[in-house]
Amino acid sequence: MSALGSEHPVETQRAAGMSRGLLAWLGVLVIVWLAGVGAWMIQLSDGLQVTAMRDNVIWGLYIVFFMFFVGLSAGGLIVASAGRIFGVERFKPIVRVAVLEATVAILIAAVFILPDLGHPERIFNLVLHAQILSPMIWDILVIFIYLVLSSLYVWLYTRRDLARRGSWLALGTKPDDSPAAAARDDRVTWALAWIALPAAVLVHSVTAWIFGLQISRGLWYTAIMAPLFVSSALVSGLALVVLLAIVARRTARVAFDDDLVKYLGGLLGVFIIVQAFFLFCELLAGFYPGVPTDAVRRLVGGPYAVLAGIELVVGLAIPFLLLIVPRFRARPAVVALAAGLAILGIFVHRLNIVLAGLSDAPIASPPGTSIGTDVTGASVFATSSAYFPTAIEWLVVSGILALAAMIFTLAAWYLPLRQERHP
Repeated sequence: MSALGSEHPVETQRAAGMSRGLLAWLGVLVIVWLAGVGAWMIQLSDGLQVTAMRDNVIWGLYIVFFMFFVGLSAGGLIVASAGRIFGVERFKPIVRVAVLEATVAILIAAVFILPDLGHPERIFNLVLHAQILSPMIWDILVIFIYLVLSSLYVWLYTRRDLARRGSWLALGTKPDDSPAAAARDDRVTWALAWIALPAAVLVHSVTAWIFGLQISRGLWYTAIMAPLFVSSALVSGLALVVLLAIVARRTARVAFDDDLVKYLGGLLGVFIIVQAFFLFCELLAGFYPGVPTDAVRRLVGGPYAVLAGIELVVGLAIPFLLLIVPRFRARPAVVALAAGLAILGIFVHRLNIVLAGLSDAPIASPPGTSIGTDVTGASVFATSSAYFPTAIEWLVVSGILALAAMIFTLAAWYLPLRQERHP
């Protein structure tokens, strides 16, 4: 079975303009985005007290999505760069989708920092008063470099096709279809892949070190945090590339056959096994001594036990079982389902890291840390607490997610996601 699409879908689509379905989709996204902006305005007016974050739970949904999107970006670029370095030709039809996904995801990851700060203008303090030994500063620097790098990657892959259209985004590139020009492009993208691959690994490793170097947090303080983050990025990044590629194929934006979907499904299954192994190592270290840490106990039998079950069963076991059967893996719909569940599992994994890691106060003895005030205005303290996002937080997050979908949709509609054919 093959789905190669028409020979010149880009020219046909651009000539026809946006379809009604695409305009309706963008209209819905704009509405959701505006609702998110409105919720953020309320947060800016009333302060972070409208969120469920307090002195103990200092990070919440915004940081969870920040980590999640850094992982989505890193995983997408790792797959694209590794395929380019090692000459995996079957990746070629989706490489532009992968690098575009990586670029949009890292941009949105940076956006999620703004609502978490409370006062977005304070972002300048990270530059004006930077502490070079802080992993947070490392992360900001690496994310900026990574954003520039991934944007350059997208441009290099699409510039000649943009030049043929006469687009200003070609930035002076000539519409050269000669074999010599194609060879030069291959050398440039191959060289850039050698930079992009370690950069993608580094960007999520540095994000992991923000957590893994905090000695006061037992669940976080582990040498395995960076490998765990990278493995989860491979799962979520590849899974999202699979989903986006399948959607792009249905809209004739890219062309590939079902053998590629089957191959990517098998690769995703391997990544899921690696992720499961790292999680097993974490749980083993938490339980084997006979005295499980409070954070691990909360994950297994506490308020976050349901989330842990979703991560292990829905996000790991079910996708793996779907992908291990060759007959299922040969069906794009099943691979798409497994990819969607894997993405959900990695998101829940990010939730578990933040929520369980912050559930216990750094001050273990009473009175603990402040979690707010009671109706009389008196301070309330606790040695542990649970976090559940408020409606304002969910609205802000929904708005940012809608922004991400808008950017990707418009970029995918305008940019050539596959090499255009010319006589």
